[in-house]
Amino acid sequence: MKVIVIVNPHAKNGMALKKFTRLIPICEKEKIDYWITAAPLDAVHRMKDYLSRHPDEKVIFLGVGGDGTMHELINGAAGFPNALIASISAGSGNDFGRHYSSFPFTEQSLRWLKQWDGKAEKQDSVYFKGDKSGWFVNNLGIGFDALVAYSANQSFLKKWFNRFKLGKLIYAFYLLRHLFRYQPQEMEIWLDGKAHRYKDVWFITAANQPYYGGGMKIAPSANSSDGILDMIIVHQLSRWKFLAVFISVFFGSHLRFKEVEHLSGRKVQIKVFSEAFIHADGEFGGVLSEKSPLWIQLHSKSWNHIRTDKHGS
Repeated sequence: MKVIVIVNPHAKNGMALKKFTRLIPICEKEKIDYWITAAPLDAVHRMKDYLSRHPDEKVIFLGVGGDGTMHELINGAAGFPNALIASISAGSGNDFGRHYSSFPFTEQSLRWLKQWDGKAEKQDSVYFKGDKSGWFVNNLGIGFDALVAYSANQSFLKKWFNRFKLGKLIYAFYLLRHLFRYQPQEMEIWLDGKAHRYKDVWFITAANQPYYGGGMKIAPSANSSDGILDMIIVHQLSRWKFLAVFISVFFGSHLRFKEVEHLSGRKVQIKVFSEAFIHADGEFGGVLSEKSPLWIQLHSKSWNHIRTDKHGS
């Protein structure tokens, strides 16, 4: 089986690349290609180019990095049924690996994938279109959580938190920083043709799997292969109660609050009456505005995934 390893050299402040250098000899011995990305979206462009030039060849793309790395692999594989996706979790949050499973950082993982001839799992993915467009497989957020993710990803503090193995705390830092400044706003959701309007919305999350933010159970019942998108709407909360609700997300108990609504569907349109940040799998997904609504559509069983717990490693 053709295997291409895609390494994010910046994951965990370069620790992922440092660990991967130990595996380079086995890659060369087993004739496994490896790409070390040079810039954002590099993996997307290289994957699309390779898959376009080899339309009949099945290829396993093994991502070494965090959720941002896997987000790029999913976008690179979109539209190519011959692409198979696997991961080695080496980032800060690692929600992709938490749900979809992750291979160990070992020579055995590479050898096993090289010899793999099993059946991949079909998983759902979700297409979004606003002022930016693309695919996500974990979740998409609008509002407060997207602002927190954007601030954390842009911050020079992130590398210091990662250096001391406290990468997850960067999100808590910016949560508290924005908590008393953020202004909730009115939002309108059209879900499978039915309208829902909410006042004082803190954030809306479209979830394809349960986890986000480094293990928080934003949508405990979400299933990435059921053909359904889970929508979580948090609205009309005081700031202190919002903080309590946000903490409860770690345990998946936030759905007990009357200010947290859980809907489900396949096609979504979201409108706002001001501006709101968007994140897709934790990566910047644009800005939602009154003139630029957001469209979201789930595509059932649209990408191929290789799990460690079903196929071994």
